[in-house]
Amino acid sequence: MVGHKGKWKLAFIFVIITALFVTACGVESRDAKTNESREGTQNSGTAQDKKVTLKFTFWGSPEEKKAVEAAITAFEQKNPNIKVDSMHIPGTDFLQKLNAMIAGNEAPDVSYSAAWKLKMGEEGLIYNFFDLMKDDPSIHKEDYLEYAWWNWDQDKSAGPYQASVVPSLMYNADMFEEAGVELPPIKAEEAWTWDEFVEVAKKLTVDRNGNHPDDPEFDPKNIKQYGVKLSLGWSSYMPMVLSNGGDYLTADGKELGLAQPEATEALQKIADLINVHHVSPSPIQASSIPAPATALQSKKVAMIIDGSWNHLDLSKTNINWGVGVLPVIKDYKTFFLGGSLIIFKSSEHPKEAWEFTKFLTDPQNVLDLHQGLWMPQLNKWYEDPELIDKWASEELPGRPAGFQDAVMRSTYEHAEPSPENNVKNFVEIDAAVSAALDQVWLGEKTAEQAMKEVETKVKSLVQGTYLK
Repeated sequence: MVGHKGKWKLAFIFVIITALFVTACGVESRDAKTNESREGTQNSGTAQDKKVTLKFTFWGSPEEKKAVEAAITAFEQKNPNIKVDSMHIPGTDFLQKLNAMIAGNEAPDVSYSAAWKLKMGEEGLIYNFFDLMKDDPSIHKEDYLEYAWWNWDQDKSAGPYQASVVPSLMYNADMFEEAGVELPPIKAEEAWTWDEFVEVAKKLTVDRNGNHPDDPEFDPKNIKQYGVKLSLGWSSYMPMVLSNGGDYLTADGKELGLAQPEATEALQKIADLINVHHVSPSPIQASSIPAPATALQSKKVAMIIDGSWNHLDLSKTNINWGVGVLPVIKDYKTFFLGGSLIIFKSSEHPKEAWEFTKFLTDPQNVLDLHQGLWMPQLNKWYEDPELIDKWASEELPGRPAGFQDAVMRSTYEHAEPSPENNVKNFVEIDAAVSAALDQVWLGEKTAEQAMKEVETKVKSLVQGTYLK
């Protein structure tokens, strides 16, 4: 599952608020009914002679859909009394259709989810994962990555990541060879400084006449090949903000950290890649550049900083690609991100839903997805050599040479909380921040100007963090 990193449109926010308002009045009665059902189920155990059907909603690429459906089949074979009725919904339509199901009292038992789940938790629509863990000795909070939790309060959680993804630097190795440039480093302690990164990007940027950005005759309006392309969302710019000593909020959680000098300096450096150094496309120019795997394959760009979920698509191409560590401004910082499986309180089969959630969250049961698309969310899969070899072996198609250092270890050893599952009211704040940053990427405002303006707009929404 890809967390989709805050890409839900602002309109969806209003959709979910409306849906939650409509359903809130019925929550109390459904809770009572659900609690009775849950208690009865727990007292009697899972009846082997009674078939239970769970409704499960999820999104994902064709490869992800295939792997999830295979995992469902395996779960049903292991639990013959449980049938999973799965519904695959494209990510762009997911929240809208889920809201319609909730409003019609037809919510699924288990579902994929994004940041909007925290509002559902606050409204009492989904189970608190920590409550479900209390009576299950097979699962412990400390088993999971430290910051892999989606909490809507300190002791109330929508669950841990079902699987993890991370910001990743991917590149076309042939383009580096053609330019006579060394490949990106794979160890955090050897990461490029920001200035080194910019110089490499210049060598890999070429206009229609074969000139580079430092050449006097370089034409920034006719660039044939860009050195680097960033997704320009929070998952790509936040590692640089963290690296420069900044954060999404200030340390006390009372102010917008993105408006502080450490953050605006990092954001401006990214904008300068576009408007000063001309090594990266603007949002307008990027609209004509295909998705990451195709962009690298077509040699439109030499490097891409985007999510590690692109590794699966890259593994399906015939290009010579690789991964490196992210550049640093001061210190190497990055994070895991990902969605979680949620269980709705309207479920008549919470015990079975819990068992299905645990099964699908176990990397062993969806190993195909962890060998190219996902990364595990359990600590032991980063510490046990045998488990590491199952999902991070560099002999696997989605795990190029250097993956274990450049992606796995660099993140596991330098992880900070992801703002998406740490910052309260993140969805609403990020909508305002993203709109303001569009002006920065286009060179219409400086990062300092834009973030100072948005700081006032989101002041009432800044209410601290969940994870630290």
